[in-house]
Amino acid sequence: MKSAADAEPSDDLSQGPLAQFYYARSEARGILGRSADALADSQHALVVARAVGNHRLAMRIGMDVASRLKTVGDYKRALAMAERLMAEADQPRTRGNLFPLHHLAVNIAVAMGDLPRADEYLRQALALIEEARSGNPRWQAYRIRGSSWECSIAWMQAVIFAARGQYRSAEAAYVRAREFRMKSIEVFDKLAKTDPDVPLDSDLQRQTDSFLLNIATMKSRQGRLAEAESDARIALFSRLKADGKYNRLTTPYVTRLANILNWEGRFSEAERLVRTGLDIQRTLGIGDADPNSAYALSWLGSILTGEGKADEANEVFDQLDQAVATWDARQREGLLWNATRINALLASGRNEEALGAAQALVQHEVARFGESNYDSASARGVLAIALMRAGRGAEAIHEFKLALPVLQAAQQDSDDNDAAVVAKAEARLKFIVENYIKLLATTRSPADDIAAQTFILADSIRGHAVQQALAESSARVAAKDPALAELVRNEQDLSKQLRARVGSLNNLLNVPSSERDEKILHDVESSIARLRVDRDVARAEMNGRFPAYADLVNPKPPSIAQIKDALHDGEAALSFYFGDDASFVWAVPKSGPIAFASVEAKPDEIKSKIKKLREALEPEAALISDIPPFDVGLGYQLYSLLLKPVEAGWKQSKSLIVVTNGALGLLPLSLLPTAPSVLKSDDGPLFAGYRNVPWLARTHDVVTLPSLSALRTLRSLPAAASGRSQLIAFGDPLFNEQQAEEAEETNEPVNPSAASTMRRRPLSRRSIPKLEGIDSAELAMLPRLPDTADELKSIALALGVDPSKVLRLGRDANEKVVKTTNLSSFRIVVFATHGLATGELDGLTQPALALTAPAVAGVDGDGLLTMEEILQLRLDADWVILSACNTGAGEGAGAEAASGLGRAFFYAGTRAILVTNWSVHSQSAKELVTDLFKRQADDPKLTRAEALRQAMMALMDGPGYVGPDGKTEFTYAHPLFWAPYTILGDGGTR
Repeated sequence: MKSAADAEPSDDLSQGPLAQFYYARSEARGILGRSADALADSQHALVVARAVGNHRLAMRIGMDVASRLKTVGDYKRALAMAERLMAEADQPRTRGNLFPLHHLAVNIAVAMGDLPRADEYLRQALALIEEARSGNPRWQAYRIRGSSWECSIAWMQAVIFAARGQYRSAEAAYVRAREFRMKSIEVFDKLAKTDPDVPLDSDLQRQTDSFLLNIATMKSRQGRLAEAESDARIALFSRLKADGKYNRLTTPYVTRLANILNWEGRFSEAERLVRTGLDIQRTLGIGDADPNSAYALSWLGSILTGEGKADEANEVFDQLDQAVATWDARQREGLLWNATRINALLASGRNEEALGAAQALVQHEVARFGESNYDSASARGVLAIALMRAGRGAEAIHEFKLALPVLQAAQQDSDDNDAAVVAKAEARLKFIVENYIKLLATTRSPADDIAAQTFILADSIRGHAVQQALAESSARVAAKDPALAELVRNEQDLSKQLRARVGSLNNLLNVPSSERDEKILHDVESSIARLRVDRDVARAEMNGRFPAYADLVNPKPPSIAQIKDALHDGEAALSFYFGDDASFVWAVPKSGPIAFASVEAKPDEIKSKIKKLREALEPEAALISDIPPFDVGLGYQLYSLLLKPVEAGWKQSKSLIVVTNGALGLLPLSLLPTAPSVLKSDDGPLFAGYRNVPWLARTHDVVTLPSLSALRTLRSLPAAASGRSQLIAFGDPLFNEQQAEEAEETNEPVNPSAASTMRRRPLSRRSIPKLEGIDSAELAMLPRLPDTADELKSIALALGVDPSKVLRLGRDANEKVVKTTNLSSFRIVVFATHGLATGELDGLTQPALALTAPAVAGVDGDGLLTMEEILQLRLDADWVILSACNTGAGEGAGAEAASGLGRAFFYAGTRAILVTNWSVHSQSAKELVTDLFKRQADDPKLTRAEALRQAMMALMDGPGYVGPDGKTEFTYAHPLFWAPYTILGDGGTR
């Protein structure tokens, strides 16, 4: 029995059913990817429908013909068909088709890269819908079909917004379109009882899912990947239920979700999904030359490259070559000439092929954008790496030197605001810079020159997000100048227009040359050139008239001289860079030569050592005596790899400012021994032997920064306001009614170890959320932190302030109190609560601090102070203390040293943040932080970093835990107790 796609009309079919037959077979063949056959059938159906005078059916089939002409790349005929149908549609029974017809025309114009024409079609449609809304008798059907027409309007707007890179606006328009479509489904369901010629419910439901998938795409391009993933999964599940797995219409849902997972770095999951999409296509007999299959192959190759499976990636790219061999040459370029493919070739040792591909990529990008464009420079950087791998070092250095100035100048100003594209561009820049440093490190030239060059390069690819937050915070006052504000608006408008025109150019270059209007192409390229000149003129004026503002909002990597100028006497900067296969360290003292060395260990080895050391700091230990020993030998190994090679550049200093990437951000350098050490076992108090270890903290205080650009920005902040109060603190929040009842029964936390003796005492660390393996987690599931109330009272007393006036505990530690308090009037702001990462609670899409549940506090909100809400706070703080669990942890391997919460508080206006690197021991943490602030209160000249160092040493050398008999049961000399805190930001005076 033949399938619907291969069926033939029977001899006894009348003319009307014959049109329906060809139309149905066109649908079946289209689903199977047989686009040319589907187009022919639609054209047959249209001829028959017109011959019998069925105007409504002819209109529907005509739109299908135009759509299929677009699918096969015949854009000019598709647009001509759409315009012919518009002229025919202005009749009483078919007038409503003007809205989907205008939408079809907008889609075709956008595909051609002709946004002005798309705008004109939208303008025409808006005029029609205004007439229909006004109650004009010509549009009596608006009462019934208005929601469907409004859907078309919103859909057109979404398509044009997306083409211009205005993703938030496009998202909102797709949301409106989906809402109107769902409303129209209800209307058509009722109408179908009397009018059989209404859209099929299944088609309309498919459209609502398509809108949701587009919403997911728009969110992903704004960097809202968790939300995007959720929407894409809902849309996919709906389509699987309705259409089944092996349906051509399912493939885009599978591959689009795979793309989002790929952007999230979840390569293995993305790979499985893309392979599933290809399996669907191939099972249906759809060849790899089909656009959906070809792009899936390209994505699969990129994903495999990201997974480090270079040989498999190259096999996929070779398959792609064969699949698109018959495509138009300009259409093939975007798929075949890309940096990811070249990286895969290099990783497989296919250096000559990579070199040839890199040379072609440079020619392509330069011809497309010119020499000074970011994309052209990126391509040249890839070429430099290919030359380097081919052993042509001198040529590689020449290409690097051409590429990097453009890349560094443009790294925060790409012509693309697609979050996914920006992320990939930053990854490419990182790859280029790492290889250049590696090449320079092996080049014979004056050591100081190499050290200076490589130092600046490393800082240029690190800490962008934090620096941007700092810059925006500093620039708020400057932007209030009316003249400056006008310049800023002008520059931003020009940048937006430029991004829009580049988007149009990308669309045009994907159109087959036979279908492309070369005049439009020339006009777009000319407008891009003009906009670039205008934008550069605007920037030059802003830089000339307001140089301080320009430096804040777009800081350039600082020179060695600028870093030395920002350092105070006795300070040295330590910069670490961990690349994919090579790592480096620099030490820059306030005066004297800088030191530079390659790290003689792979980044994975460093990561493994850090993970091993952290086992003693975040142990699965129930009792104090169960705390595993800290491996001082391994700690010294790390010191020998990371710090010893550059001792000449930092050892004479007293304060170290550390900038790093990768896993080192999870381990305070203070706890590295500076010499070989063996722990002595004796009968004294537990952990007393650690007092004899030569920790780095014995001689140097340490702070962490996201980048050395951030040091200059922090130290150029205006002086803090005088007359600020000492402290405001929020702690011991209540997450459910049971906790609230417990809090009313006693004001003091229960000491769970009161009855224990000696080393059998439980290890009382601050409670952490136990959410692993839980499918659904809510605020009410978080454990209470009653010990934080006692800690905050101690801090208040150390600062000489009345706890009852400055502490917001229990029910008062809620969102409303935080948001309505004038936080800018306090020197120290403390949040003693849980720090939550994205996804730890249901619906949590960004880092947050957990506050008292709204139901318990009797306030509005969700009980979470999110990163977005922190950005809206206004601080003028010397310190923000995040006395929670693991608030200092980076966001995964390779993350910046500051967490998302840290970035937000920098933006809000603090000079330093005190964070914890692991779950703290309650009693020792209280003593350490209280001592820290007492020391600063007693000596206003004492720096933040030195106050922390002294408090750590006092805790280590102090009496430890004294039992009821007056004897020390255990000391706090194990680094679990004294080393959990890190200062992010400026460690200078308060």
